[in-house]
Amino acid sequence: MKKIIAVLCLCAALTAGICAIPDAAVSAAPSACVISPKNVMYSETLTSCGSLSYIGQSDVTSSLPLIIERYNVSEGEHIEAGEVIATIDKEGSASFIESLGQLPQLAVAASSLSTAVSLIPSEITADRTGTVISTAEAGSAVEAGSSICTIAGTEELVITAPVSEQYISYIEEGEKISFTLAAYPEETFTGKVRSIAAGARNRYSGSVLETVVDVTVSPDSFDERFKTGLSADVNFTLTEPKSICVLSYDAIGQDEGGEYVYVYEDGKAIRRRIFTGAEFYDGTEIIKGVTAEELVFTSPDKISENSFIRVE
Repeated sequence: MKKIIAVLCLCAALTAGICAIPDAAVSAAPSACVISPKNVMYSETLTSCGSLSYIGQSDVTSSLPLIIERYNVSEGEHIEAGEVIATIDKEGSASFIESLGQLPQLAVAASSLSTAVSLIPSEITADRTGTVISTAEAGSAVEAGSSICTIAGTEELVITAPVSEQYISYIEEGEKISFTLAAYPEETFTGKVRSIAAGARNRYSGSVLETVVDVTVSPDSFDERFKTGLSADVNFTLTEPKSICVLSYDAIGQDEGGEYVYVYEDGKAIRRRIFTGAEFYDGTEIIKGVTAEELVFTSPDKISENSFIRVE
């Protein structure tokens, strides 16, 4: 009888030990955190750097370097075409041109030094009617081609921003835009596309020559902080909003074969290749490989495929 009881006790102990093995295995398994991708609404956008200016705004310049003796107009004044903007110090201008080493060449072109000096104008006149926006200082030296006076044809401020030819087909007149000013980076303003230039032009972006089309946008409302010449970043919406799947960068690994993640399936970590798209500050778009309904391990470089892992 005692033998039977001893055997039964031994069997019970063995059974309890066997049943405890899975729990022990689970507690011994390494732990890792999982997250789920999130669905967000996204539109493809384009940002272009432009500047505020008045419609019809342009500079009055000279083909010769000049010394301004005095201005006959002040900023904010209305001026008619043909009115005198400034008088010129001819002797000072001749000395300035000579200091730049240009008087001998000018004399050769004019056949004599006296004729060359006579080419220096005694005054500068307005070539259009408008409002004086800015002037150089009286007594200042103005190099050839530089602004002597800026005149605006209207009092309406707009932003002109260049857009690469590969994106111009996405932009239409009347579409809504948003913009920020370098002077007030924390505030976002709204507006709409006023016009798109009829022709393209070439410009250098760094050392790369690109073809752009100038887009003019109008702010929705006037703000007293708006001033001509201020830099602006204009945000254009290129596509209609759509739902996309975004995954945090800390759940994405990369090797020679591309990008991958570890997905949590049946208590195991399953390695899966992914294809990504648009990038954001906190994650990237997942085009293929994982959905928002799945759990993905963070720190994939510390995960082994098919290993049992405790999820935290």
